[in-house]
Amino acid sequence: MKKKRRSTKRAVRPSARRRTVRPSRSRKLRPKTGASKRRKPAARTGTYADYAAGANDGTAWRGSQPGSPEMLREAVHESWNRRFRGAGGRRKADWRLTLQRGKHYAAGFMQASGVRAAICPVPLQMRASAVVYAGENETALFQTLSQLEVLPLHEIVIVAGQPTESLFALARGFGNAVVVVLPDRVDPDIGRALGAKLTGADTVLFVDGEQPVGADQLARFLWECDGKLDVVLNDLGSRMGTFRRRKAIERLHEFLNASLKREDLKINSLSVLPFALSRQALDSLGAGALSVPVKAHALAILKGLRVGTGGFVRTGTLPDYADSRWKKVAGDHAEAWREALGVRGNRMHFADSMRNRGILGEWVT
Repeated sequence: MKKKRRSTKRAVRPSARRRTVRPSRSRKLRPKTGASKRRKPAARTGTYADYAAGANDGTAWRGSQPGSPEMLREAVHESWNRRFRGAGGRRKADWRLTLQRGKHYAAGFMQASGVRAAICPVPLQMRASAVVYAGENETALFQTLSQLEVLPLHEIVIVAGQPTESLFALARGFGNAVVVVLPDRVDPDIGRALGAKLTGADTVLFVDGEQPVGADQLARFLWECDGKLDVVLNDLGSRMGTFRRRKAIERLHEFLNASLKREDLKINSLSVLPFALSRQALDSLGAGALSVPVKAHALAILKGLRVGTGGFVRTGTLPDYADSRWKKVAGDHAEAWREALGVRGNRMHFADSMRNRGILGEWVT
């Protein structure tokens, strides 16, 4: 008898059968009536036009007065500021787009002029300066000044306590630098307060001479302080962790802001570099107040100054202080609260909703 051959076809399970895909009810199938119309991509606002404008201005500048990279920076800053103002771009302008447009303009200017230089064009309405306290690290100071040099700054005030000859020569090597030499080393906060007293700029940027920060990041502080805010802080609050992971100094900063009814500032403080101050803030607080940054921070809020943030700079971290340093920090905060109590009263405008003090009558003074 012949054996029956087994079928090689596998049985298809019901679950593995092909399913007919039906169009979703929410989607309506429209018959094609011709060539499909594609949406035109949104054009980049101003970038190409800014490059072309920069090229035209660069050609004119090269023909009139070909010069050095320093002269190029000055020409680009003035030309870009004039162009940006003429277009009415300050109102509700996005910072990232503004910075991108400025760089396109500078690229076109340099391409046409044939002169190259590092530059960060920021359209400012008022005159700006920077204050730096120089430490012992010459390399860090050179990197810091190199970043400041590309910004539209009228002057860079460098305060150095008992500097070496090489550090003094390094600071003097920058064209718009004003070097202040002290016979002895002082606390950096005191040095920056002295530098603030010596400058008459409308906007003053304060940076650390031992922790270089990129020009693009520093430019944001100038931009926010130019007619918008009076005090521009480093936004460490955007990167803070949970409460139990915060350092003691961060908790002090946060509690100070909360007690002054500025919970939105979180752990941000004037004691963290970089920061920027307007002329109104400097005149209201006084340059000497910057020698105790935490107290100046509280005074700025108490006086109703416009306090905000200018972006996050990673170098502006808060260190773990030793016992001796920690006592000074705690004392500075106590001094800030004493100032706040003197202005707002013993309860600092916080209502007492738990106690009925009226029952005691004359016994309560």
